[in-house]
Amino acid sequence: MNSKRMVVWILALMACMSLSAAKVTVIVADTAGSLVNEAKVKNVCTRQTYHSSVDGRAIIQADKKQLLEISASGYHTQRLRWNGKDTVLWITLKHDKIKRSNKNSHLLGAGGSRLYGYRASSDEMLYATMDHSSKKGLTTSAVTLYECDEAAPVIAYGKGLPPSVPNNVSAGKLTAGEVNDFAKWYQWPGILDGALKDYIKDWRLAPRHRYTVQVTNRDGYPMASRAVSLLDKSGNTLFQAVTDNTGKAELWYQLINTNTCGKHAGLQIRVDDQTVEAKDWSEGINLVVVDEACEASETADVLFVVDATGSMGDEIVYLQAEMKDVIRRSQNAVEGLKIRTGAVFYRDYSDEYLTRISCLSDDIETTQRFIDKQRANGGGDYEEAVPEALKAALNVAGWDSQARTRILFLVLDAPCHQDSATTAMLHEQVLNAAAMGVRIVPVVCSGIGKSGELLMRELALTTNGTSFFLTDDSGIGHSHIKPTTDSLKVEHLNDMMVRTIIEYATMPTCVPEQEQEGEMQILPYIPNPFDPQDVENDPSIPHGETTLYLIDISGKLITIFEGDMNTVTPEQLKTGYGLSSGVYLIKAFYDGQWMTRKIIVR
Repeated sequence: MNSKRMVVWILALMACMSLSAAKVTVIVADTAGSLVNEAKVKNVCTRQTYHSSVDGRAIIQADKKQLLEISASGYHTQRLRWNGKDTVLWITLKHDKIKRSNKNSHLLGAGGSRLYGYRASSDEMLYATMDHSSKKGLTTSAVTLYECDEAAPVIAYGKGLPPSVPNNVSAGKLTAGEVNDFAKWYQWPGILDGALKDYIKDWRLAPRHRYTVQVTNRDGYPMASRAVSLLDKSGNTLFQAVTDNTGKAELWYQLINTNTCGKHAGLQIRVDDQTVEAKDWSEGINLVVVDEACEASETADVLFVVDATGSMGDEIVYLQAEMKDVIRRSQNAVEGLKIRTGAVFYRDYSDEYLTRISCLSDDIETTQRFIDKQRANGGGDYEEAVPEALKAALNVAGWDSQARTRILFLVLDAPCHQDSATTAMLHEQVLNAAAMGVRIVPVVCSGIGKSGELLMRELALTTNGTSFFLTDDSGIGHSHIKPTTDSLKVEHLNDMMVRTIIEYATMPTCVPEQEQEGEMQILPYIPNPFDPQDVENDPSIPHGETTLYLIDISGKLITIFEGDMNTVTPEQLKTGYGLSSGVYLIKAFYDGQWMTRKIIVR
């Protein structure tokens, strides 16, 4: 060996040497985001080779600045030098079109984790992937995202069909309480910065900088399913949402950046081709008026996403009964509305399956049969594949983009893993849900802790939803967490779910206000204001102490108190409840009908 080659060899050896090696998690995926199993991760310096498992992860030993080579059959090889800091590396491999051209294979890559959906003689569908042995063909290890085939939805159950729900289990047994942080928004900042503050770092989400948008036509009717964006001063999109059945959308600034600083100057809100200066929630509602006729879709989508791991065994059969009851009752809950239902059951990596899907359909028996066939099993550790379940639900279930409401009931007893890659996937799916107008309503079962509670409430807020927490009142299941709130009204879970579907799907009819019969016959979201100066002279306007409901213009309840709706002044509300400037409604029940008064707090 000549001296020059000797010097090069010594320098290369020195580059590979280190006093101590660090443990690094490498996650290998393809360009579509599907995890790649049996990928080779080679430390070029030490010549050690590792293989990714079914979840696309490989735990390796590496030193600072060492070169890593990642390869898999059917993909282009990639090299990178580890910076010595990141403990989790996400590697994306591009498909090699030549190597993966196999007409007889369902695989998109011989070592990959994606399969085409396939058909079977059943009522549901599963998009499955390969397990860690790439020669086993169709199995049930992880989800692949394709559209539902309405003509022939299918499913594969792995090792046999699960048993049906026992006959002695009926609906109306589980109890729960609702925590709607929009309804008690004045409490949320204190909770986020107080009792649940220590858990923000777990999920790196902080819905605190809120911008509410109200979209109506020129007659004051709500415009549902309209895309709304929050922009920075340069016109870059920061957050996207879709208006709900009341024509409102909730936008968030610095959602993932947990900065506690106040509002940011120069933010804008865009609806179609209109752009207005953004006001945060404390300054009032951002009103956008469009010059269009009143119209509303006759469709509502309701999807159940359910944790089916072993820890759910204490409650899942009861939940199945409740969900089937909700599906049946929801069909006639709102007159003239067609409600489509579907379900996703999920577990975790290395279980019998990752997700099973029954696409959204107006055939309720299809969804009910699918729910009946599921059972709780697997899991192993505490955390489960929540982001993967959301990804399947959002991309596969077949949502109607024009539906007046899209509701996702997320039923679970554990959050997801907290590594950076999983958290990034969670953030992506939550942002996708908001941009699609899918309102997440978590149903929190026994076993979840305070960190999980915070995550569930954050998912609800980010997507304009609400949160349900099962309680011990039913005597079913293990102990349930008591959420951080001032009060919790206990109801039957099935009643709460049906009520929420009604609240999220009800819209006023497209009839001008002057054509309604009688000025006091108001619609749920159209105020019937009157001039307080005429109260004493108009006998048709009610008087007297009663229960008053103070609601902001976004339709969320602020507080309940006793009083005379005609004598309450804006100054009293501003002083007594610390309300910011904006438009508010006081609703009260007088003589057999609901009355509404509009109050402007300046």
